[in-house]
Amino acid sequence: MKKLFALLLPILLVLSLAACGGKADHAPSSSDKPDASQQTASDPTTTNDPGASAQEHSDAESAWLQTKTGKFYSQFTNGMYMEYEMEYDGAVTTVITATSGDKTYSETKMDGQSTGASIMEGEYMYAIDHAGKTVVKMPLPAGGQELVNTMIEEGDADPASVVNGKREIDGKTYDTEEWSVDGAKSILCFDGDHLAYMIGEFEGKETVIQIVKTSDKIDSSLFDIPADYQVISY
Repeated sequence: MKKLFALLLPILLVLSLAACGGKADHAPSSSDKPDASQQTASDPTTTNDPGASAQEHSDAESAWLQTKTGKFYSQFTNGMYMEYEMEYDGAVTTVITATSGDKTYSETKMDGQSTGASIMEGEYMYAIDHAGKTVVKMPLPAGGQELVNTMIEEGDADPASVVNGKREIDGKTYDTEEWSVDGAKSILCFDGDHLAYMIGEFEGKETVIQIVKTSDKIDSSLFDIPADYQVISY
């Protein structure tokens, strides 16, 4: 499970950031999470002052947009399509993700053949088997969609604590930003302002993911269940 988590962390990170898009109130910032002293009745001006809240919002937006990560993802205000490639257990795997509103699509391919796809929409997840033309519909666990949308929004990753650096991949040097979530690290590698690689690190092991394609053009049919597929509900 930990090995799988190391593999999925950068993808979950990118899904959460894509869901945030250009919405500043989704910028990951510790200022969004008041401490106990801010919540006490003895200091009502802290919690009820709209001016203070607006300033915190502005500060969070500014901090987010000062990072390369924030600048990159803020371009995708209406959704995002991405293709990644990674090597896992000696095989090259392609992962496709797309977000639009509360809808999330993901598909995995090996050697060009789809090995599984899923759609998350509202309270449900649809696991799609294209080969068998079947779809398994199941309720998401409590907070399942929110896990993707808020994974780095609750102070777990803070723009103020992002670590900047350099990383050489295949003879080319990239600017990096390192984000930490629950002791695991995701390193985003930039070629100028373009996201080129993501590196997930967990317990000293890395997964390198190459970004093949990014686009703000979303094919809405990705979120449709083919009419001739059998849907099985659980």
